[in-house]
Amino acid sequence: MIVVVIIGISAAVAVANLFPSDEEKLQQEGERVLSLLQRARDEAVFGGRIIGVVVATDRIEFLERDITDPTRWQASRLDDLHARPLPDMLRAQLRIGSQTNMHERATTAETAQIIFLPVGVAAPFEVTLRAGAGVRRITGDAIGNMVLAREPA
Repeated sequence: MIVVVIIGISAAVAVANLFPSDEEKLQQEGERVLSLLQRARDEAVFGGRIIGVVVATDRIEFLERDITDPTRWQASRLDDLHARPLPDMLRAQLRIGSQTNMHERATTAETAQIIFLPVGVAAPFEVTLRAGAGVRRITGDAIGNMVLAREPA
């Protein structure tokens, strides 16, 4: 009887871990996006590159300023900073200062983007991630500090 109870409890815990809730998925994705933004910031500072991050509703892209033509951007050549789609259940919005960027597919240099400079200074920004009723907000300040917070829906 005790063995059956232990197996039942173990199965319940395993099932809960196999099927995370939307809130858990949103938190995991928020942590992943925060980690990618921190990596882009660090690459700009330690790699001496200007890194741009385009946050669209359904994807995130990493760009580098072309050193031969500073008016152009190119896709990042770094393995871990490549364009990636966001999960289907998630929508993102980028806000830089007072400008809100809800673009669908634009990826030109004129598109609003987070810019990390080699000197470590970038404009303040907010990336809002929404999934169902859940909201996570990543805020970044002018010196590169970033925080992930849960927001009321």
